[in-house]
Amino acid sequence: MKICMVSTHSISVGGVSSYTKNLVQSLKEHEVDVVVFSNKLENERLMQSYEGVYATWNRGILYPFQIFKMLVSNASVDVVHIQHEFFLYGGMVSAILFPVLLALIRLLGKPVVVTIHGVIPLPEVNEQFKEENELNGSLILLKFGLILLTKAIVFLSDAIIVHEGFFAERLQKDYRCPQRKIYVISHGVEEIENKILQDEAKEKLGLNNKTVLLFFGYITKYKGIETLIDGFEWIAKQYEDSILIIGGGEHPRLRNNLCYVEYLSELQQRAVSAAAKERILFTGFIPEDDLPLYFSAADVLVFPYTTAMSSSGPLSFAMSYGKAVIASDIPSFAEIIPLEDALFRRNSSKNLAEKLERILSGSALRNRVSNYLKMKAKENSWHNIGSKTYSLYRELLGT
Repeated sequence: MKICMVSTHSISVGGVSSYTKNLVQSLKEHEVDVVVFSNKLENERLMQSYEGVYATWNRGILYPFQIFKMLVSNASVDVVHIQHEFFLYGGMVSAILFPVLLALIRLLGKPVVVTIHGVIPLPEVNEQFKEENELNGSLILLKFGLILLTKAIVFLSDAIIVHEGFFAERLQKDYRCPQRKIYVISHGVEEIENKILQDEAKEKLGLNNKTVLLFFGYITKYKGIETLIDGFEWIAKQYEDSILIIGGGEHPRLRNNLCYVEYLSELQQRAVSAAAKERILFTGFIPEDDLPLYFSAADVLVFPYTTAMSSSGPLSFAMSYGKAVIASDIPSFAEIIPLEDALFRRNSSKNLAEKLERILSGSALRNRVSNYLKMKAKENSWHNIGSKTYSLYRELLGT
């Protein structure tokens, strides 16, 4: 069986790149031959060093035709599997052109699988949603465009993969997509070998004897970092050794957006104005090689998101390390972590602080949450995710 995977390059920054890299490796364990059609990077020599990865497309309006041209010259491919996020292939126009890519591939008569990493619940598409995601234009047109684009993607695909049942439900109820095409395959969890000891990691980061709270991921409005900073104010009074690390850089799609730049400045000012300002650390972008240090050092990972739009890669990474987690009660998190003690009311800094205080003061509770996530990590190991994806390919090919 030969699969063509369309995605961003594995050395690109972003959750989809990491997801694709792990999925390809797990499929190869099942003796699946995988070629990856990736985006082109500036360092062509570095790209050539990755076997089975072909730099095929540029972000922008030409990507459907660049990918199709490459597919025509790879006639032996059995299934085309495409990774999708709304702005993965470029800006707004590129997002609108995604169904064109699917229509072109259909001309080749090959089964098409699309993993939709982000499903936007229509009831949450409001003025706040527009502001949080730096979107302009009419709210009615935005909703109409989302419905039209999503329905076109599902219609032109043979199978749609989402990572949680909540997103499958939203596709069916909000977008009226047929259930028979939708498959729920969880986000894979890496098995981390040779983990760094927590005390060693804290020492290397200069955080000896500190209680470390960690947020990790791109800084965007819908991730509720303001709620986290406000909640930490209370925790800082109770735990004088506590440190909040906001481990994330600016979002590459938004870095040139004036409103987004102002938001980053306001967030920094909020932290500077806090009573515990010296214990709130913004790291900026954390290089991949340094991630094991930060995750190993953390006592609790915090995910204060306000909107359920996509599966959280950072949450899967936290599960890899068996860390205790506190997350907002948005549906996608509540599905993954059905533990009342690990969930707080979204947008409530007071409830977040209460839940953090409970999990920090009780090692038994912290261990219970951690052990549950370790169990989920085994269940969603990349080997198992590869098996489920391989089974889907076989189903489509009738083998």
